[in-house]
Amino acid sequence: MKPEKRHRKCLYCKRLFDPDYRNRTRQKYCSAPECRQASKRASQARWLSQLANRDYFRDAHNTERVRQWRAHPGYWKRSAR
Repeated sequence: MKPEKRHRKCLYCKRLFDPDYRNRTRQKYCSAPECRQASKRASQARWLSQLANRDYFRDAHNTERVRQWRAHPGYWKRSAR
């Protein structure tokens, strides 16, 4: 049985929306594409603001890891379907 819906106001567009009942307590943005992009930007900003993640993409180990990953011979080619 589904619990009753409660309307919420989207943090980006400020319109009312019905959050998914399985994620009702955590959903803060509606499903409009612009709002989903805003949600992604906010999520990435929160992740990067944590001290442990601040230099995640900048240290030498991760730079070398990405270089090796990009050098994979079939990386940039699309597979034929």
